[in-house]
Amino acid sequence: MSDHKHIIRLQAAMGEYDWGRQGSSSLAARLGPNAVGPTFRVDEGKCYGEMCVGTHHNGPLTAHLFDSPSRSLLDLISTDTKAYLGEKLSDTPSSTTRIPYCIRILSIRKMAPLQAHPDLKGLAGQLRQSAPDSFIDASFHKPQIAIALGEPLCITRAQYKGEGRATVGHAEVDDPDTAFMGFVGFRPLEEIKAFLEKIPELVAAIDEPALVIKFTQSPSNELLKQVYAKLLNRGAEAREEVAAVVKKLQERMMQNGAYVLGSRESEFLFRLFMKVNAQYPGDVGVLATTFFMNFAKLRKGEALYIGADEVYAYMEGDIIECKAISEPENVASATTEDSPPPLTTQVRSSISLLTFTSRPTSHWALPAQRYSQGRQHRSVKYGPPSEDYVVVGTFLSTLKAKEEVLEPILTPTIGIVIRGKVRVSASSKKRGECLDLDEGSVIFVPPGNEIRVEVLEGKGQEGAGELWWAQWSA
Repeated sequence: MSDHKHIIRLQAAMGEYDWGRQGSSSLAARLGPNAVGPTFRVDEGKCYGEMCVGTHHNGPLTAHLFDSPSRSLLDLISTDTKAYLGEKLSDTPSSTTRIPYCIRILSIRKMAPLQAHPDLKGLAGQLRQSAPDSFIDASFHKPQIAIALGEPLCITRAQYKGEGRATVGHAEVDDPDTAFMGFVGFRPLEEIKAFLEKIPELVAAIDEPALVIKFTQSPSNELLKQVYAKLLNRGAEAREEVAAVVKKLQERMMQNGAYVLGSRESEFLFRLFMKVNAQYPGDVGVLATTFFMNFAKLRKGEALYIGADEVYAYMEGDIIECKAISEPENVASATTEDSPPPLTTQVRSSISLLTFTSRPTSHWALPAQRYSQGRQHRSVKYGPPSEDYVVVGTFLSTLKAKEEVLEPILTPTIGIVIRGKVRVSASSKKRGECLDLDEGSVIFVPPGNEIRVEVLEGKGQEGAGELWWAQWSA
């Protein structure tokens, strides 16, 4: 490493999407000036959905060097893959010059369209053949981690309203400490069965009574797949009819009360239904999410792990997401408020190739663990099962915990400063470099470097400094 830098500042990409938070209410946008560069200016009339760092060969996932914006990180790595990726990545049979994951800060104001990820080998390859424009990389599957970063939604909503930027959807479904909401995976089969038995509008939307009866008599994952596919296809082929069914259910609940849903959670389901329908009026996704999928709420620092072949949709909040490298997905489609995209487009195109399982929400919870490479014990990690990448959060304070040292690992590290001003040093074999970094700064640290972090200026009463890292096989 003597001929290479020990720490490299990166230029991230900013994405503007209809589902993103508006103006400076977006965490991604607030990080923008130091992440994207001094030319970035927050436009309070635009919606900023993501800040992204990666080395994909195509589109906005490609990071560049902050001090040389015309040069991509991918290009730099290709000059010496062993130095920048380490032997573990560069010597594998499927080695490339890319970092095998991307990291994103997502700021979500309203629900983004549903997504589903193919598995590693069989389905990813089939998707590559069946929909090459949407699924480019058959060699990688796309499981991911999503960690809640922001303040409770009740606080951020109050700020939005004071600034004239209210969230979309009238009914609130979160708790006082909820920082993120979304849908993930399918509900337990018995719950779906109960909805199909008690909500005639749901059966009408599917429009195949024999299939519904078959499912309710003997629920199974295979029959669930058939029922769900039929519902989504009806939403595309008979949009007006499905919209009329959604409207009828809404009117019946408003007239007779939420109890018509026949569930212990009827009042909550009613509010959830109303919130999604306010964002995507009459869309089949209102039914496909509310009555078929688990609703997840995260407090700050809580996380979800969404494996390959799982269905999910982010609804509201700020998160840091890390996933195996992949092509940008339909979730990036930008539209106007007057014409939102169908919630289910991407999932409908791939549902016949995917296998779904039915589990409770707790199945997707990913607890934080002690990060053994953090010498001062100021860091925690989120490591998904059976995956090689981890996300690490480092939390410092000017009052009581000013420093952390991350021991060297054999693969590269990408870091993002979320709060405060910090000094980051990277060193190997008595050589090293140091950078003072403000909020939003993004760095790349090659393998074999010890990383030392010191908070210089903290935020809030605790003088907080906060950084997040993505690593491979930490």
